[in-house]
Amino acid sequence: MLFFPTEVNCIKRSLFIRNGIILTSSAIVIRSISMLFRVFLAEKTGAEGLGLYQLVISIYLVFVTTASSGVCLCTTRLFTELSAKGKSSQARYAAEYCMLLSFIIGLSGGAILFAGADLAAVQLLHDSRAAPSLRLLSTGLPFLAVSSCIRGYFLARRNSLQPSCEQLLEQLIETGSFAVVLSLCRTADISDTCCIAAAGTAAAEAVSFLYSILCYRADIRKTGLMRERLPGIVKTAAPLLLPVSANALTRSGLSAAENALIPCGLKKLGMNSSAALSQYGMISGMAMPVLIFPSVLILPFASLIIPEISEARAKSRTSSIRRITERTVASVLYYSLPVTVILIYFSSPLCGALFGSRDAGRFLAMLAPVVPFMYLDSAVDAILKGLNEQMSYFIFNTIDSLIRVMLTAILVPVCGVYGITAVIIISELLNTSLSLLRLVQVTSFRVSIIRTAVIPCLLSAGACLLTELFPLIGSEMTDMIIKISFCCLVYVPILLLSKNELPHD
Repeated sequence: MLFFPTEVNCIKRSLFIRNGIILTSSAIVIRSISMLFRVFLAEKTGAEGLGLYQLVISIYLVFVTTASSGVCLCTTRLFTELSAKGKSSQARYAAEYCMLLSFIIGLSGGAILFAGADLAAVQLLHDSRAAPSLRLLSTGLPFLAVSSCIRGYFLARRNSLQPSCEQLLEQLIETGSFAVVLSLCRTADISDTCCIAAAGTAAAEAVSFLYSILCYRADIRKTGLMRERLPGIVKTAAPLLLPVSANALTRSGLSAAENALIPCGLKKLGMNSSAALSQYGMISGMAMPVLIFPSVLILPFASLIIPEISEARAKSRTSSIRRITERTVASVLYYSLPVTVILIYFSSPLCGALFGSRDAGRFLAMLAPVVPFMYLDSAVDAILKGLNEQMSYFIFNTIDSLIRVMLTAILVPVCGVYGITAVIIISELLNTSLSLLRLVQVTSFRVSIIRTAVIPCLLSAGACLLTELFPLIGSEMTDMIIKISFCCLVYVPILLLSKNELPHD
């Protein structure tokens, strides 16, 4: 497995690969369901409804990331490091302390969102139709926060099955309830449709919470872990929790401000409210999910790196950290570069087939070059978290978010949708560059640009060009699937052969 250093024992490598396969398989199903949900929502409400839903979610994510990101990482790091030092009883105490803390944070966040829903809808989103959906979503925050914390515990235990099942259950309930209720109600009002989606999300969080609690209790009974008080846990947890939570709050808050500025900027350019929401919906609700979707095959492994890096750091295994880093960066580039080429080449038929909108394909083609930076940034951030580099992570993301907001305010009213794409591209380049520079400083890793970047680009571009020789096969969707499959089947074996033939650095 490319992600894992070869000097680690076979049992641990096997466990890592098994967990990665479980996470990847579940992520494919979950993202597929999520994509179907967006396709269904776009079909029922159009690009305008999708735009309103994305605005609601942008505010909700401020509270979600603040309530879940810090405590999830804190749980994983504390449990891993204490277990590595032979303090398993204290590790359990730390995990349960984080669960209590997550519930308090989630409950507080939910109360603030519920009370401020009208203010957020009118003053931030400039659309009062968002308020009822925000109030419905607020009720699920305490449950989401605790579920996220338990997910961090199971990742530290190298058990990916429970988090995968929990997320799959949540997605099925969310999407299934939305589809059933909307089919029965047959409402044409986009505000009501968003409320139905929000109610499904809140219900899914509650069920997911109950499932997570039951799984945690069963695991504790199975392992027989006792609980021993950890002196100074607040002092121990604070350096892990506060930078990540502050970063989540800052970045998601600025992201919400950025999302709110986009429709406003488009209106200043002369668009009416409906047209502005439609343009925003095509970019954030259609093009961006397609960009992110292929990451399901590789980024789940990145989440498993955090406890491995954390354990290696606790045991001062610097060579292992460097090897994991090199393999991670190389793997992401080998995968993301052909994804970029394929998305550019097939952008129009892809969005046409999924959303019935070839205009969205234009945005997809413009944004596809950021895919390697987007995927690489997620993997690098995971490594930095494992290396106790939360403060660097916080600083880089804050700089990036501030620049995004400023550029959005400046460029969108002048350049319209082209300004939006420029902001996304500049942001991804900046954030990934800063994170990579810091990672080089702390790990001294090296990769070959020719092997990991130039060759994948040439191979994937050549495979796409070969499809021009194919006649039209079946429907447009069938033809596209066959051609993309051909590109993958050509790329993978030739890449493996070229890796064996080229000299190593």
